[in-house]
Amino acid sequence: MTELQHVFVYGTLKKGQCREKCWPIPPESVQPAWTVGDLYDLGPYPAMVQGSYRIAGQVWSYSQQDIMAVTQVLDQIEVTNQPGIPNEYDRIQVQVFTLEGQELSAWTYHYPDSKRLREFAKVVPPTVAFQGQDFVIWPAATKWT
Repeated sequence: MTELQHVFVYGTLKKGQCREKCWPIPPESVQPAWTVGDLYDLGPYPAMVQGSYRIAGQVWSYSQQDIMAVTQVLDQIEVTNQPGIPNEYDRIQVQVFTLEGQELSAWTYHYPDSKRLREFAKVVPPTVAFQGQDFVIWPAATKWT
């Protein structure tokens, strides 16, 4: 079996959100997961930066043969790595944790313009509790598990 590659999403690309249908290839699996950061609410979508809160989201898993096609489409959606256009987000690798305790390395999208984020309210305190831990989730009323 080939090793899977992972993408962590925390906003509009999650199942049940407005860009769920934008994924170009069906994943091998989608499961609840979390990473560490700070999450800002930009209105129609969130932005994550380095931080110290548990950010709830989903990890989408793909075969190695599919991950390049997936990240090319997601890069267009998130406006990153597009020739001649400044990045709205940067695609980076982060450590994510499944609810079963598995640790994975995954691509995600971080917001590079921290000055602009100061104009928006940080999504704190954490908005959902799970197994005795507090998590930030966007949008706040979203079911996570």
